Amino acid sequence: MTADTQPTDTRATDAEVRAMVHRRHRRRRTTIVSLVAVLVVTAAALVGAGLVRANNTAPGKAPSRVPAQSAADKSGVAASTGAVRVDVYLDYLCPECRRTERALTGALDGLRSRGGVSVVYHPVAFLDDRSTPAGYSTQAASAAACAADAGRFEQYSTVLFSKQPAEQGPGLSEAQLIAAGKDAGITQASFARCVEDAPYLPWVRYVSDIAASRKVALTPTVTVDGGRVDVTGSDPGGALTRAVAKARQ
Repeated sequence: MTADTQPTDTRATDAEVRAMVHRRHRRRRTTIVSLVAVLVVTAAALVGAGLVRANNTAPGKAPSRVPAQSAADKSGVAASTGAVRVDVYLDYLCPECRRTERALTGALDGLRSRGGVSVVYHPVAFLDDRSTPAGYSTQAASAAACAADAGRFEQYSTVLFSKQPAEQGPGLSEAQLIAAGKDAGITQASFARCVEDAPYLPWVRYVSDIAASRKVALTPTVTVDGGRVDVTGSDPGGALTRAVAKARQ
């Protein structure tokens, strides 16, 4: 190196260092924001699909008013009593619940006719955000509780499924829910008042929270003495009948 040659300064200036740090921080923020957005969208999709509950906390105390025919634990409507318990979790906006309700009717009727089976229906509101405006699952379940007061819960459920609205659209109106009662054979004027006053909204929330606390994350779900039964196959009625027979052994 000659006296006239100056060494090259490879150190970054303060401005360059600040710019580099700024770029790193910006990339980290972008990555974190993108990850959070993906998680939020994924969670929202699962909640909307009825796969998870938005508030999966332990249920509180049961409301003071519950419909007639309520099970002893107030978590659903008991259609029969017996040593073997069959729990059916359904959402009135769930298309698969409609198919399951139709497929299981014969098997449930047969099981009850032979006795010894306690069938409990749990009308949950997992798909409230899949109607416009939101809340149809809760409104329909509340109306079904009113039908239980009239002794026509199962008949009313069948009518609701036959008139099931499409997801992401409007649910049945209050007037239509009342009219469905006539189709289910409900003649009491008190039914219409019950649908209008909706006293069972807290009960529907309680039923939904109880279901979530039992790890029921989707509908339809059917259990026999707490054990889940696969009702998605080609013979759901047969699967249920075999599960009950096994529980009786």
